[in-house]
Amino acid sequence: MKRLTMSGPIAVFSDVHGNLPGLEAILADIERRGVTDVVCLGDLVGYGPFPNEVAELVRDGAIPTVMGNYDQGIGFETGDCGCVYKTDEQRAEGAASLAWSERATRPETRAYLRTLEDRLVLTTPAGDLLAVHGSPRRINEYLFEDRPETAMARMAAANPYRAIVFGHTHIPYVREIAGTAFVNVGSAGRPKDGDWRVCYALIDPRAPGDGPLAAFAVEFVRLEFDYERLSAALAETTLITTFDGPGDPAGRETTPVSG
Repeated sequence: MKRLTMSGPIAVFSDVHGNLPGLEAILADIERRGVTDVVCLGDLVGYGPFPNEVAELVRDGAIPTVMGNYDQGIGFETGDCGCVYKTDEQRAEGAASLAWSERATRPETRAYLRTLEDRLVLTTPAGDLLAVHGSPRRINEYLFEDRPETAMARMAAANPYRAIVFGHTHIPYVREIAGTAFVNVGSAGRPKDGDWRVCYALIDPRAPGDGPLAAFAVEFVRLEFDYERLSAALAETTLITTFDGPGDPAGRETTPVSG
């Protein structure tokens, strides 16, 4: 566990999954806003066609990064991404993603993935924030917004931080329970909430929030990206395309897989 001190607004993104155009859009927006504290919650690789380029961009930017379940599987060559599938179609897509990612990921990228942190503690004016990929308990635990309040309260008691910040479900939300804010930052590569635009969170420990989040403000930033570039790169691989795009009014073209 690594501890970092951050006094200003913090940009937090997760679950890029090889979507280089999506990551580039997010980093450009962060730079435009002048935010210097940036954290990544993992899953740089898997499903998308740019695993090496995404990892290189995060590494060269010296962005503190938590290891995701896909980073763990590819980095340590476990033969398993730690994903959960609900249908045979999703299982087939996951198998294609894992097989292609294992072949496409370069040794230097694997070496970098193995160095990622298991968790980060962010010391801020609003208190300490715990940054993980899935949950404080497991790298691949899904903390959906409808998790019973009693279960979340037990997790808050076991992890007495002002906030627990995480990803993995690809669906952003904020929920305050037992004095702890649970902040899911969504996905910087494969959103699963019906909005095709990539997402990251801006957490400002200096600004008051709304309602129960009196200690700090959370803003979810949604950004369009070069979807055509992503689609063209996917077409050159054996990956099964399940990235949402701007092709229909709802922005949803396929049923996503849990990554």
